[in-house]
Amino acid sequence: MTTTVVPPDSDGASEVERRLDEVVNVIQAFSALRFDARATVGPAGDILDAVAAGVNALGEELEASYQEIEQRVADRTAELAILTQELRRRALHDDLTGLANRAAFWDLLGRRLDLAATRPTGFAVLFFDLDDFKAVNDTLGHAAGDQLLVEVARRIGGELRTADTVARVGGDEFLVLLDEVPTGAAALAVARRITRRLQEPYELRGNRHTATSSIGVAMVPDGLTDPDAIVAAADAAMYDAKRRGHGKCVLYSKDRHAQRLLASEDA
Repeated sequence: MTTTVVPPDSDGASEVERRLDEVVNVIQAFSALRFDARATVGPAGDILDAVAAGVNALGEELEASYQEIEQRVADRTAELAILTQELRRRALHDDLTGLANRAAFWDLLGRRLDLAATRPTGFAVLFFDLDDFKAVNDTLGHAAGDQLLVEVARRIGGELRTADTVARVGGDEFLVLLDEVPTGAAALAVARRITRRLQEPYELRGNRHTATSSIGVAMVPDGLTDPDAIVAAADAAMYDAKRRGHGKCVLYSKDRHAQRLLASEDA
């Protein structure tokens, strides 16, 4: 017995293929992360409409999940950006005073040296060390010592221009970069002014306290070509100031081998 296979109506076959192709295209769109693609669901309610509806429902779920993931990624990226910014700030700033720290100051000093060829006016580095700071911690406590450091930082900053920079680089040690300073005498004048400001009384946890600071000044250019040498020169001058008594300022001379130091007037 011969069975004759009657081919389906060509128009019907074309419509089925079209609808299947549409569903396939939607699924392929999902694989390309285009979850807003949708298949047409007709009024017939046949099996292909059911498949199309199921694919559309899947697309809605995928789209919602993907949007949630994108939002989580965006939130996490924002959190990481804030954390990175805070870590960068902490890496370059002193936690107690909010001033620039040693790393930031060395970086600034190096960049200022790079500009020396295009800025004929020199600059100065001032090295501050509070006199007898340990006694404050020993007699009034570390909280009072911290309060003193914060106030010292505020007072130093209040005597500087916006072009200048102050940094805390140690327990009671501060560095200042005075930009565009024509002479050592001009730098010493700033140091003396800051010294007088620092000698004004402090209120530390209910106690009245007077503090002084020894300051060493190094002018650039003065045979000093790198940050370490500049700070070392200012540090050496600061120790010479301490040997002269509290509240003194000393200008470093490049003729250190001959022990020739130019001292300011007593602050």
